[in-house]
Amino acid sequence: MKYNLTQLTSQKVNEVVVDSVLTFNKDDELSTNDTFCSAPVMVTGVIKRNGKNFSLELHYESKWTFLCGRCLGETEYVIEGEIMRSIVKERNDAEDDNVYVESAVIDLYDVIYNDIVLNLPTQVICDDDCKGLCPDCGINLNTDSCNCDDENIDPRLAKLKNLFTHTEEV
Repeated sequence: MKYNLTQLTSQKVNEVVVDSVLTFNKDDELSTNDTFCSAPVMVTGVIKRNGKNFSLELHYESKWTFLCGRCLGETEYVIEGEIMRSIVKERNDAEDDNVYVESAVIDLYDVIYNDIVLNLPTQVICDDDCKGLCPDCGINLNTDSCNCDDENIDPRLAKLKNLFTHTEEV
């Protein structure tokens, strides 16, 4: 997603409209991840000239398929975000959110990619009431029930089972 800033720098126009579809490369981590399937990302926005400075305002949106963190069923999740950055030609030593360009062409691929990676959820749940998988037999408790023993207690914690059954006062 490269955009030429020549018209902005020559002051022929005050803004360049961004309206594109971003598809990730096959080498990117987002394309090869097993826990979700990335889809094309709709990107809209503008690159503006403010005097001698430039600014970037983008909105992106896409619907991705994730595996539920409890039951491992597929669920759709909307990925969307806003990006507002200044465009500068020189790097300074301070960490900032500026977008650096070395020529009259700006590549927005890395800007959008990094924003999506930073905003990906750590876990997606298909439903707030998702029961997940049975820890013993692995059956999906949302669709089936199992006959596993509920009294299966970790032997290291077995003494805690009777902690509140005593009626004597302390």
